[in-house]
Amino acid sequence: MTVKTESNFWKTLKRLWESGDEKYLVSRIESYVTPGFPDCVVFHKDTGFFTLELKVVKRNKRGIGRCHISTLQHAWNVSYGRAGAPVYILVYDLGGKVVNLFHGSKTPKLRDNDLDSMVGEALYSGPLPGLQLHKLLNSGIMTSIQWSERHCIRARCPGCSSTNS
Repeated sequence: MTVKTESNFWKTLKRLWESGDEKYLVSRIESYVTPGFPDCVVFHKDTGFFTLELKVVKRNKRGIGRCHISTLQHAWNVSYGRAGAPVYILVYDLGGKVVNLFHGSKTPKLRDNDLDSMVGEALYSGPLPGLQLHKLLNSGIMTSIQWSERHCIRARCPGCSSTNS
């Protein structure tokens, strides 16, 4: 993955969301002070603020695509995601020309598995222009994510293979 590819993804996302029917305020953040902090802070009048980590997946010669998530990105997304914060990872698959949206609590699985095996756990999978994030985030899906992640904290978490007390 090159910086230019992720940068182009960012520019496309910003242009689409800021000029579409549903206006979003989107800011890219390059934080050296808080390593692991997501790439974007997004605001929509119906959802409020949320963070978005951008990932671009290139497939290898065998057609397998993986998300490269650093240890610090993993720690940030899991920590805030389990606390109920609106944190998301938007993965652009260059091979399929689609995006997949995951809740930040899926970071352990995204790190450890190929993208194709994770698509079924995406909150959205399809073309970027079809992603109506404000509707998705207001659909009540957060309630079930927050419940399952709180339940996960009380017991052994199969998503991250760690025990939380």
